[in-house]
Amino acid sequence: MKFKALEGDFDAAHAFVEGLLNRADINDQVAHETLIVFEALFQKLLDLGLPESTEIDISRANKLGGFSVMVGFEGKPFNLYSNGEDSIEDKIIRSYDDKLDCSYRAGYNLISVSVSRSYRTRLFACALATLAAVVVYLPLHFLLDDSTKYSLLEDYLVPVETMFANITLMVGAPITFFSLLKNLTDTYVVSQRNSGMRRLKTRTIATSVVAILLAIVAAHFWSIPFAGLAGLEPEYAGAEFNRTFAEIVTSSAPSNIFEPFETISPIPLMLVALLVTYALCSAGKHFDMLRGAMEACYTLFSRMLYVVTATLPLFCFLAFLEVLLTDAFWSIPVILGYLFVLHASLILLIASYAVQLRAHGIKPIPFARKLIPLIRENIKIGSAIDATSYNVRYCARTYGLSREKLERNLPVLAQINLDGNCFLIMLIGLIFVFITGTRFTAFDIVILGALVLLLSVGAPNQPGSILIGTLIITAYLHSYDLICVAIYLEAFLGTAQNMANVIGDIVTVAIDESDSIRQ
Repeated sequence: MKFKALEGDFDAAHAFVEGLLNRADINDQVAHETLIVFEALFQKLLDLGLPESTEIDISRANKLGGFSVMVGFEGKPFNLYSNGEDSIEDKIIRSYDDKLDCSYRAGYNLISVSVSRSYRTRLFACALATLAAVVVYLPLHFLLDDSTKYSLLEDYLVPVETMFANITLMVGAPITFFSLLKNLTDTYVVSQRNSGMRRLKTRTIATSVVAILLAIVAAHFWSIPFAGLAGLEPEYAGAEFNRTFAEIVTSSAPSNIFEPFETISPIPLMLVALLVTYALCSAGKHFDMLRGAMEACYTLFSRMLYVVTATLPLFCFLAFLEVLLTDAFWSIPVILGYLFVLHASLILLIASYAVQLRAHGIKPIPFARKLIPLIRENIKIGSAIDATSYNVRYCARTYGLSREKLERNLPVLAQINLDGNCFLIMLIGLIFVFITGTRFTAFDIVILGALVLLLSVGAPNQPGSILIGTLIITAYLHSYDLICVAIYLEAFLGTAQNMANVIGDIVTVAIDESDSIRQ
């Protein structure tokens, strides 16, 4: 619908956007935030002094499972922050900066207000694709002989799935690299302004290490019954996993800076990222320019990742069809068992949060009761980053935490405090190692844990993070049978991963606030 940049048109435009949100069944909290941002944006357009003939086109856009409100108009390039930081509109827009994007092409301004990323839509599509695989498999099972099934697998399904894994890694390696740079530099900026963030960084690393240790315990616990369920032989020895210290040190330093991206070598990739992060934070007067270039690269690869993950339902169909053609319906209990094990194991991580709260003088049960409404709302929103504004308001109102500290620390924690990623990716890798009898040493597990820790700090907190992390671990272990597993875990573990990350963020800020009060 088209409007004019006039005071009299605001009410009609506001009602139109509200109608878009209602028809899209957007939850009340996100709709309220979107309307606040839209009101601030419309006011800035009024302040811009556009000619009365200028038409403002407002529409909705559904892109790859996400929903946005689009505002477009012709004229000079529009600057979201043109009025400085004193106006209330600029404060609102800066607070919701992650929801806004502005482009200028051929004399036309296009402003996108991101509303939500629908995980449930993708989950439904993946479930439908799984059902379609069963429907397609039934006639193939009765019409094809074993040799033809094998040929179908080897010549068509497996190569296509491998292509999907390679494309994901092609995008995943750079986005992991730039995500690590972005998360660490954001933490650096906040730490320079606030000494309390340094304490939070230490606590974040500690909780992630605890999550990895708990994953090791859970993997030991589940490996024996799960090996029996999968019908695997415990005495089977897979590819060698025990590498010497000399081999690891030698392979950690790449021969050139492009090698980690070409070979998807995880340890060199992480070391190069840490080296570039230190150099970036030491760049002095060039820091802002270099940081802007780094964030532009991160945005570019994030958009590429959205394109790749949009095809996930198709590859869920192919992966499940491959499993059915290989093991018929005997594979279904294995897949369901794997998903049950991973979800049930999260109880161990939640229990560790209860212990941490108790150790810092916070009663876990009342804390958990207040947390339930926040979890329900985060499930609707689907992204820890998108839910940050709501989480800040809820924690300030319900737990009585300092809103100023929450607004400063929670957005950073949403990017780097990814305990759910640490726990799940380590658990996925180790269960596979244990049930296949792959030979390993304690030193190998330490290296794997360090790799998972760095991958989780650098994980994009968006759709695709579990897939990328599992595929990188798969490449490191040379266990390419995990490609099917990685596809299904990305499809059906997203909510559990997001909830673990969000709970970890809230527990971390609550403990930090409690410690500050006691001191």
